[in-house]
Amino acid sequence: MSVLPINIFGDEILRQKAKKVTRIDDNILKFIEDMFETMKFSDGIGLAATQVGKRLQILVADISEVEGYEHTKPMVVINPKIILETGESEMEEGCLSLPTLRVNVKRPEKIRLRYNDIELNEHIEDFEGLQARVLQHEIDHLNGRLIIDYLSKTEKERVKPLLDKMIKREIEVKYPITTYQVISK
Repeated sequence: MSVLPINIFGDEILRQKAKKVTRIDDNILKFIEDMFETMKFSDGIGLAATQVGKRLQILVADISEVEGYEHTKPMVVINPKIILETGESEMEEGCLSLPTLRVNVKRPEKIRLRYNDIELNEHIEDFEGLQARVLQHEIDHLNGRLIIDYLSKTEKERVKPLLDKMIKREIEVKYPITTYQVISK
C-alpha cells in the first residue's frame, strides 16, 4: 500500500466531475487500498478518488475512530447517488484538500444512498448523523464541489488569503500534497 499525494485547493481535478466506474480490476482494488492508507495516514475519516488524482466515482470512509461510532465499519462506496434527503443539521467540517480550514456546513441529517460495493453490487441504504455527513462531503468531491462552496460571499472573502496560500503551496501539512499548481477558474 502507498500513501498518495492529496490534491489541494487550486488543482483543477477538485472541480471536475468523476466518471462512473463500470468494472473493477486489480488496479482499482490497489487504488482503493491506497485510498484507505492515505486517509488513515492523513488523519481523515473520508476520501474521494478525485482528492488523490483519479476522476472515478469512488470514495472511502471510516469513522470508527470517532467516539460513538466505534462499531461503524469502513466503507467503499462506488457510483453513489443520494436519492432521498431529510432533516437538516449544521456542523463544522474540515477537508484534506483544504488544509487548516474549518467551516460550518448545513447538510441533510439523513440520506438514502444508492451505491455499488467493491463487486459492483447495488445497495440502497439509509445513513444519518456523522456517517451521512461524511458520505455527503465525499460525494460533493465526486461532483466537483468543496465545503467553501457553502460559504457566503463575505465568508469566502474572509478565507481568501488562506486559499491563496494553498494555491501557492505556502502551507504546512503532515501529509503529502500535490506539487503542481494548476489554478482552477
